[in-house]
Amino acid sequence: MILVIDEQHQYGITSINSKYYMKKILLLGATGRTGELILNYALEKGYVVTALVRNPSKLTLTSVQLTIVEGSPTNLEDIEKAMVGCDIVISALSPVDKGAVFTFKKLLVPNILEIAMQNIIQSMDKLGKKRIITISSIGAGGSYQYTPWYVKLLIKYTNFKVIFEGHNRQEALLMNADLDWTITRPAGLTDDTHLKQLVVSYNKMPSPFKISRKQLARYIVDCIDDKASIKTTPMLSER
Repeated sequence: MILVIDEQHQYGITSINSKYYMKKILLLGATGRTGELILNYALEKGYVVTALVRNPSKLTLTSVQLTIVEGSPTNLEDIEKAMVGCDIVISALSPVDKGAVFTFKKLLVPNILEIAMQNIIQSMDKLGKKRIITISSIGAGGSYQYTPWYVKLLIKYTNFKVIFEGHNRQEALLMNADLDWTITRPAGLTDDTHLKQLVVSYNKMPSPFKISRKQLARYIVDCIDDKASIKTTPMLSER
């Protein structure tokens, strides 16, 4: 169940669509901390998943519902190959490695999110796919005003700046694409395994400013068939 907070909606509870129809997902970022949880939950719900990964040895999970394709999201041919036969695209890609985030040393990294999103959009147009869900962050795009002061400092002085530049670029590309997109903007991510109450907001800074990766993964998979989430940028947190 989801608590929705928005000036344009009444406070209330919305239910999740429980019909899954064995749709096939192309998952990018499956070896990441959030991506792995998305993969596990999607398989649990009965989806068939193709995971495009650079290093297949990092993905130890096996399932008859899972196909692993070796390749890079920054390579157009790899994206197209993996997308064939899929109905939904989920991107859990990260612009930088975990260890590079909290440093002051300037990083020179390729625009992974921007390049990958260009390839995704081009491939979806070519193959006639429409539904895509991606992970961004509160602070990207029009949500910067809902970011706590300490996060703004991190964006200004650390490699968080690189992360948010990537999120902004991929968001702009997706919003201008003729696709059924949902851009999720989670608060600060934690590795908590105990699920709390999920809060979805659009115009209010979440407090507390955090959400577990497990909760985020569940939201992403659960909103696949939620038509109300199409072309929205929900800010996600827990309380």
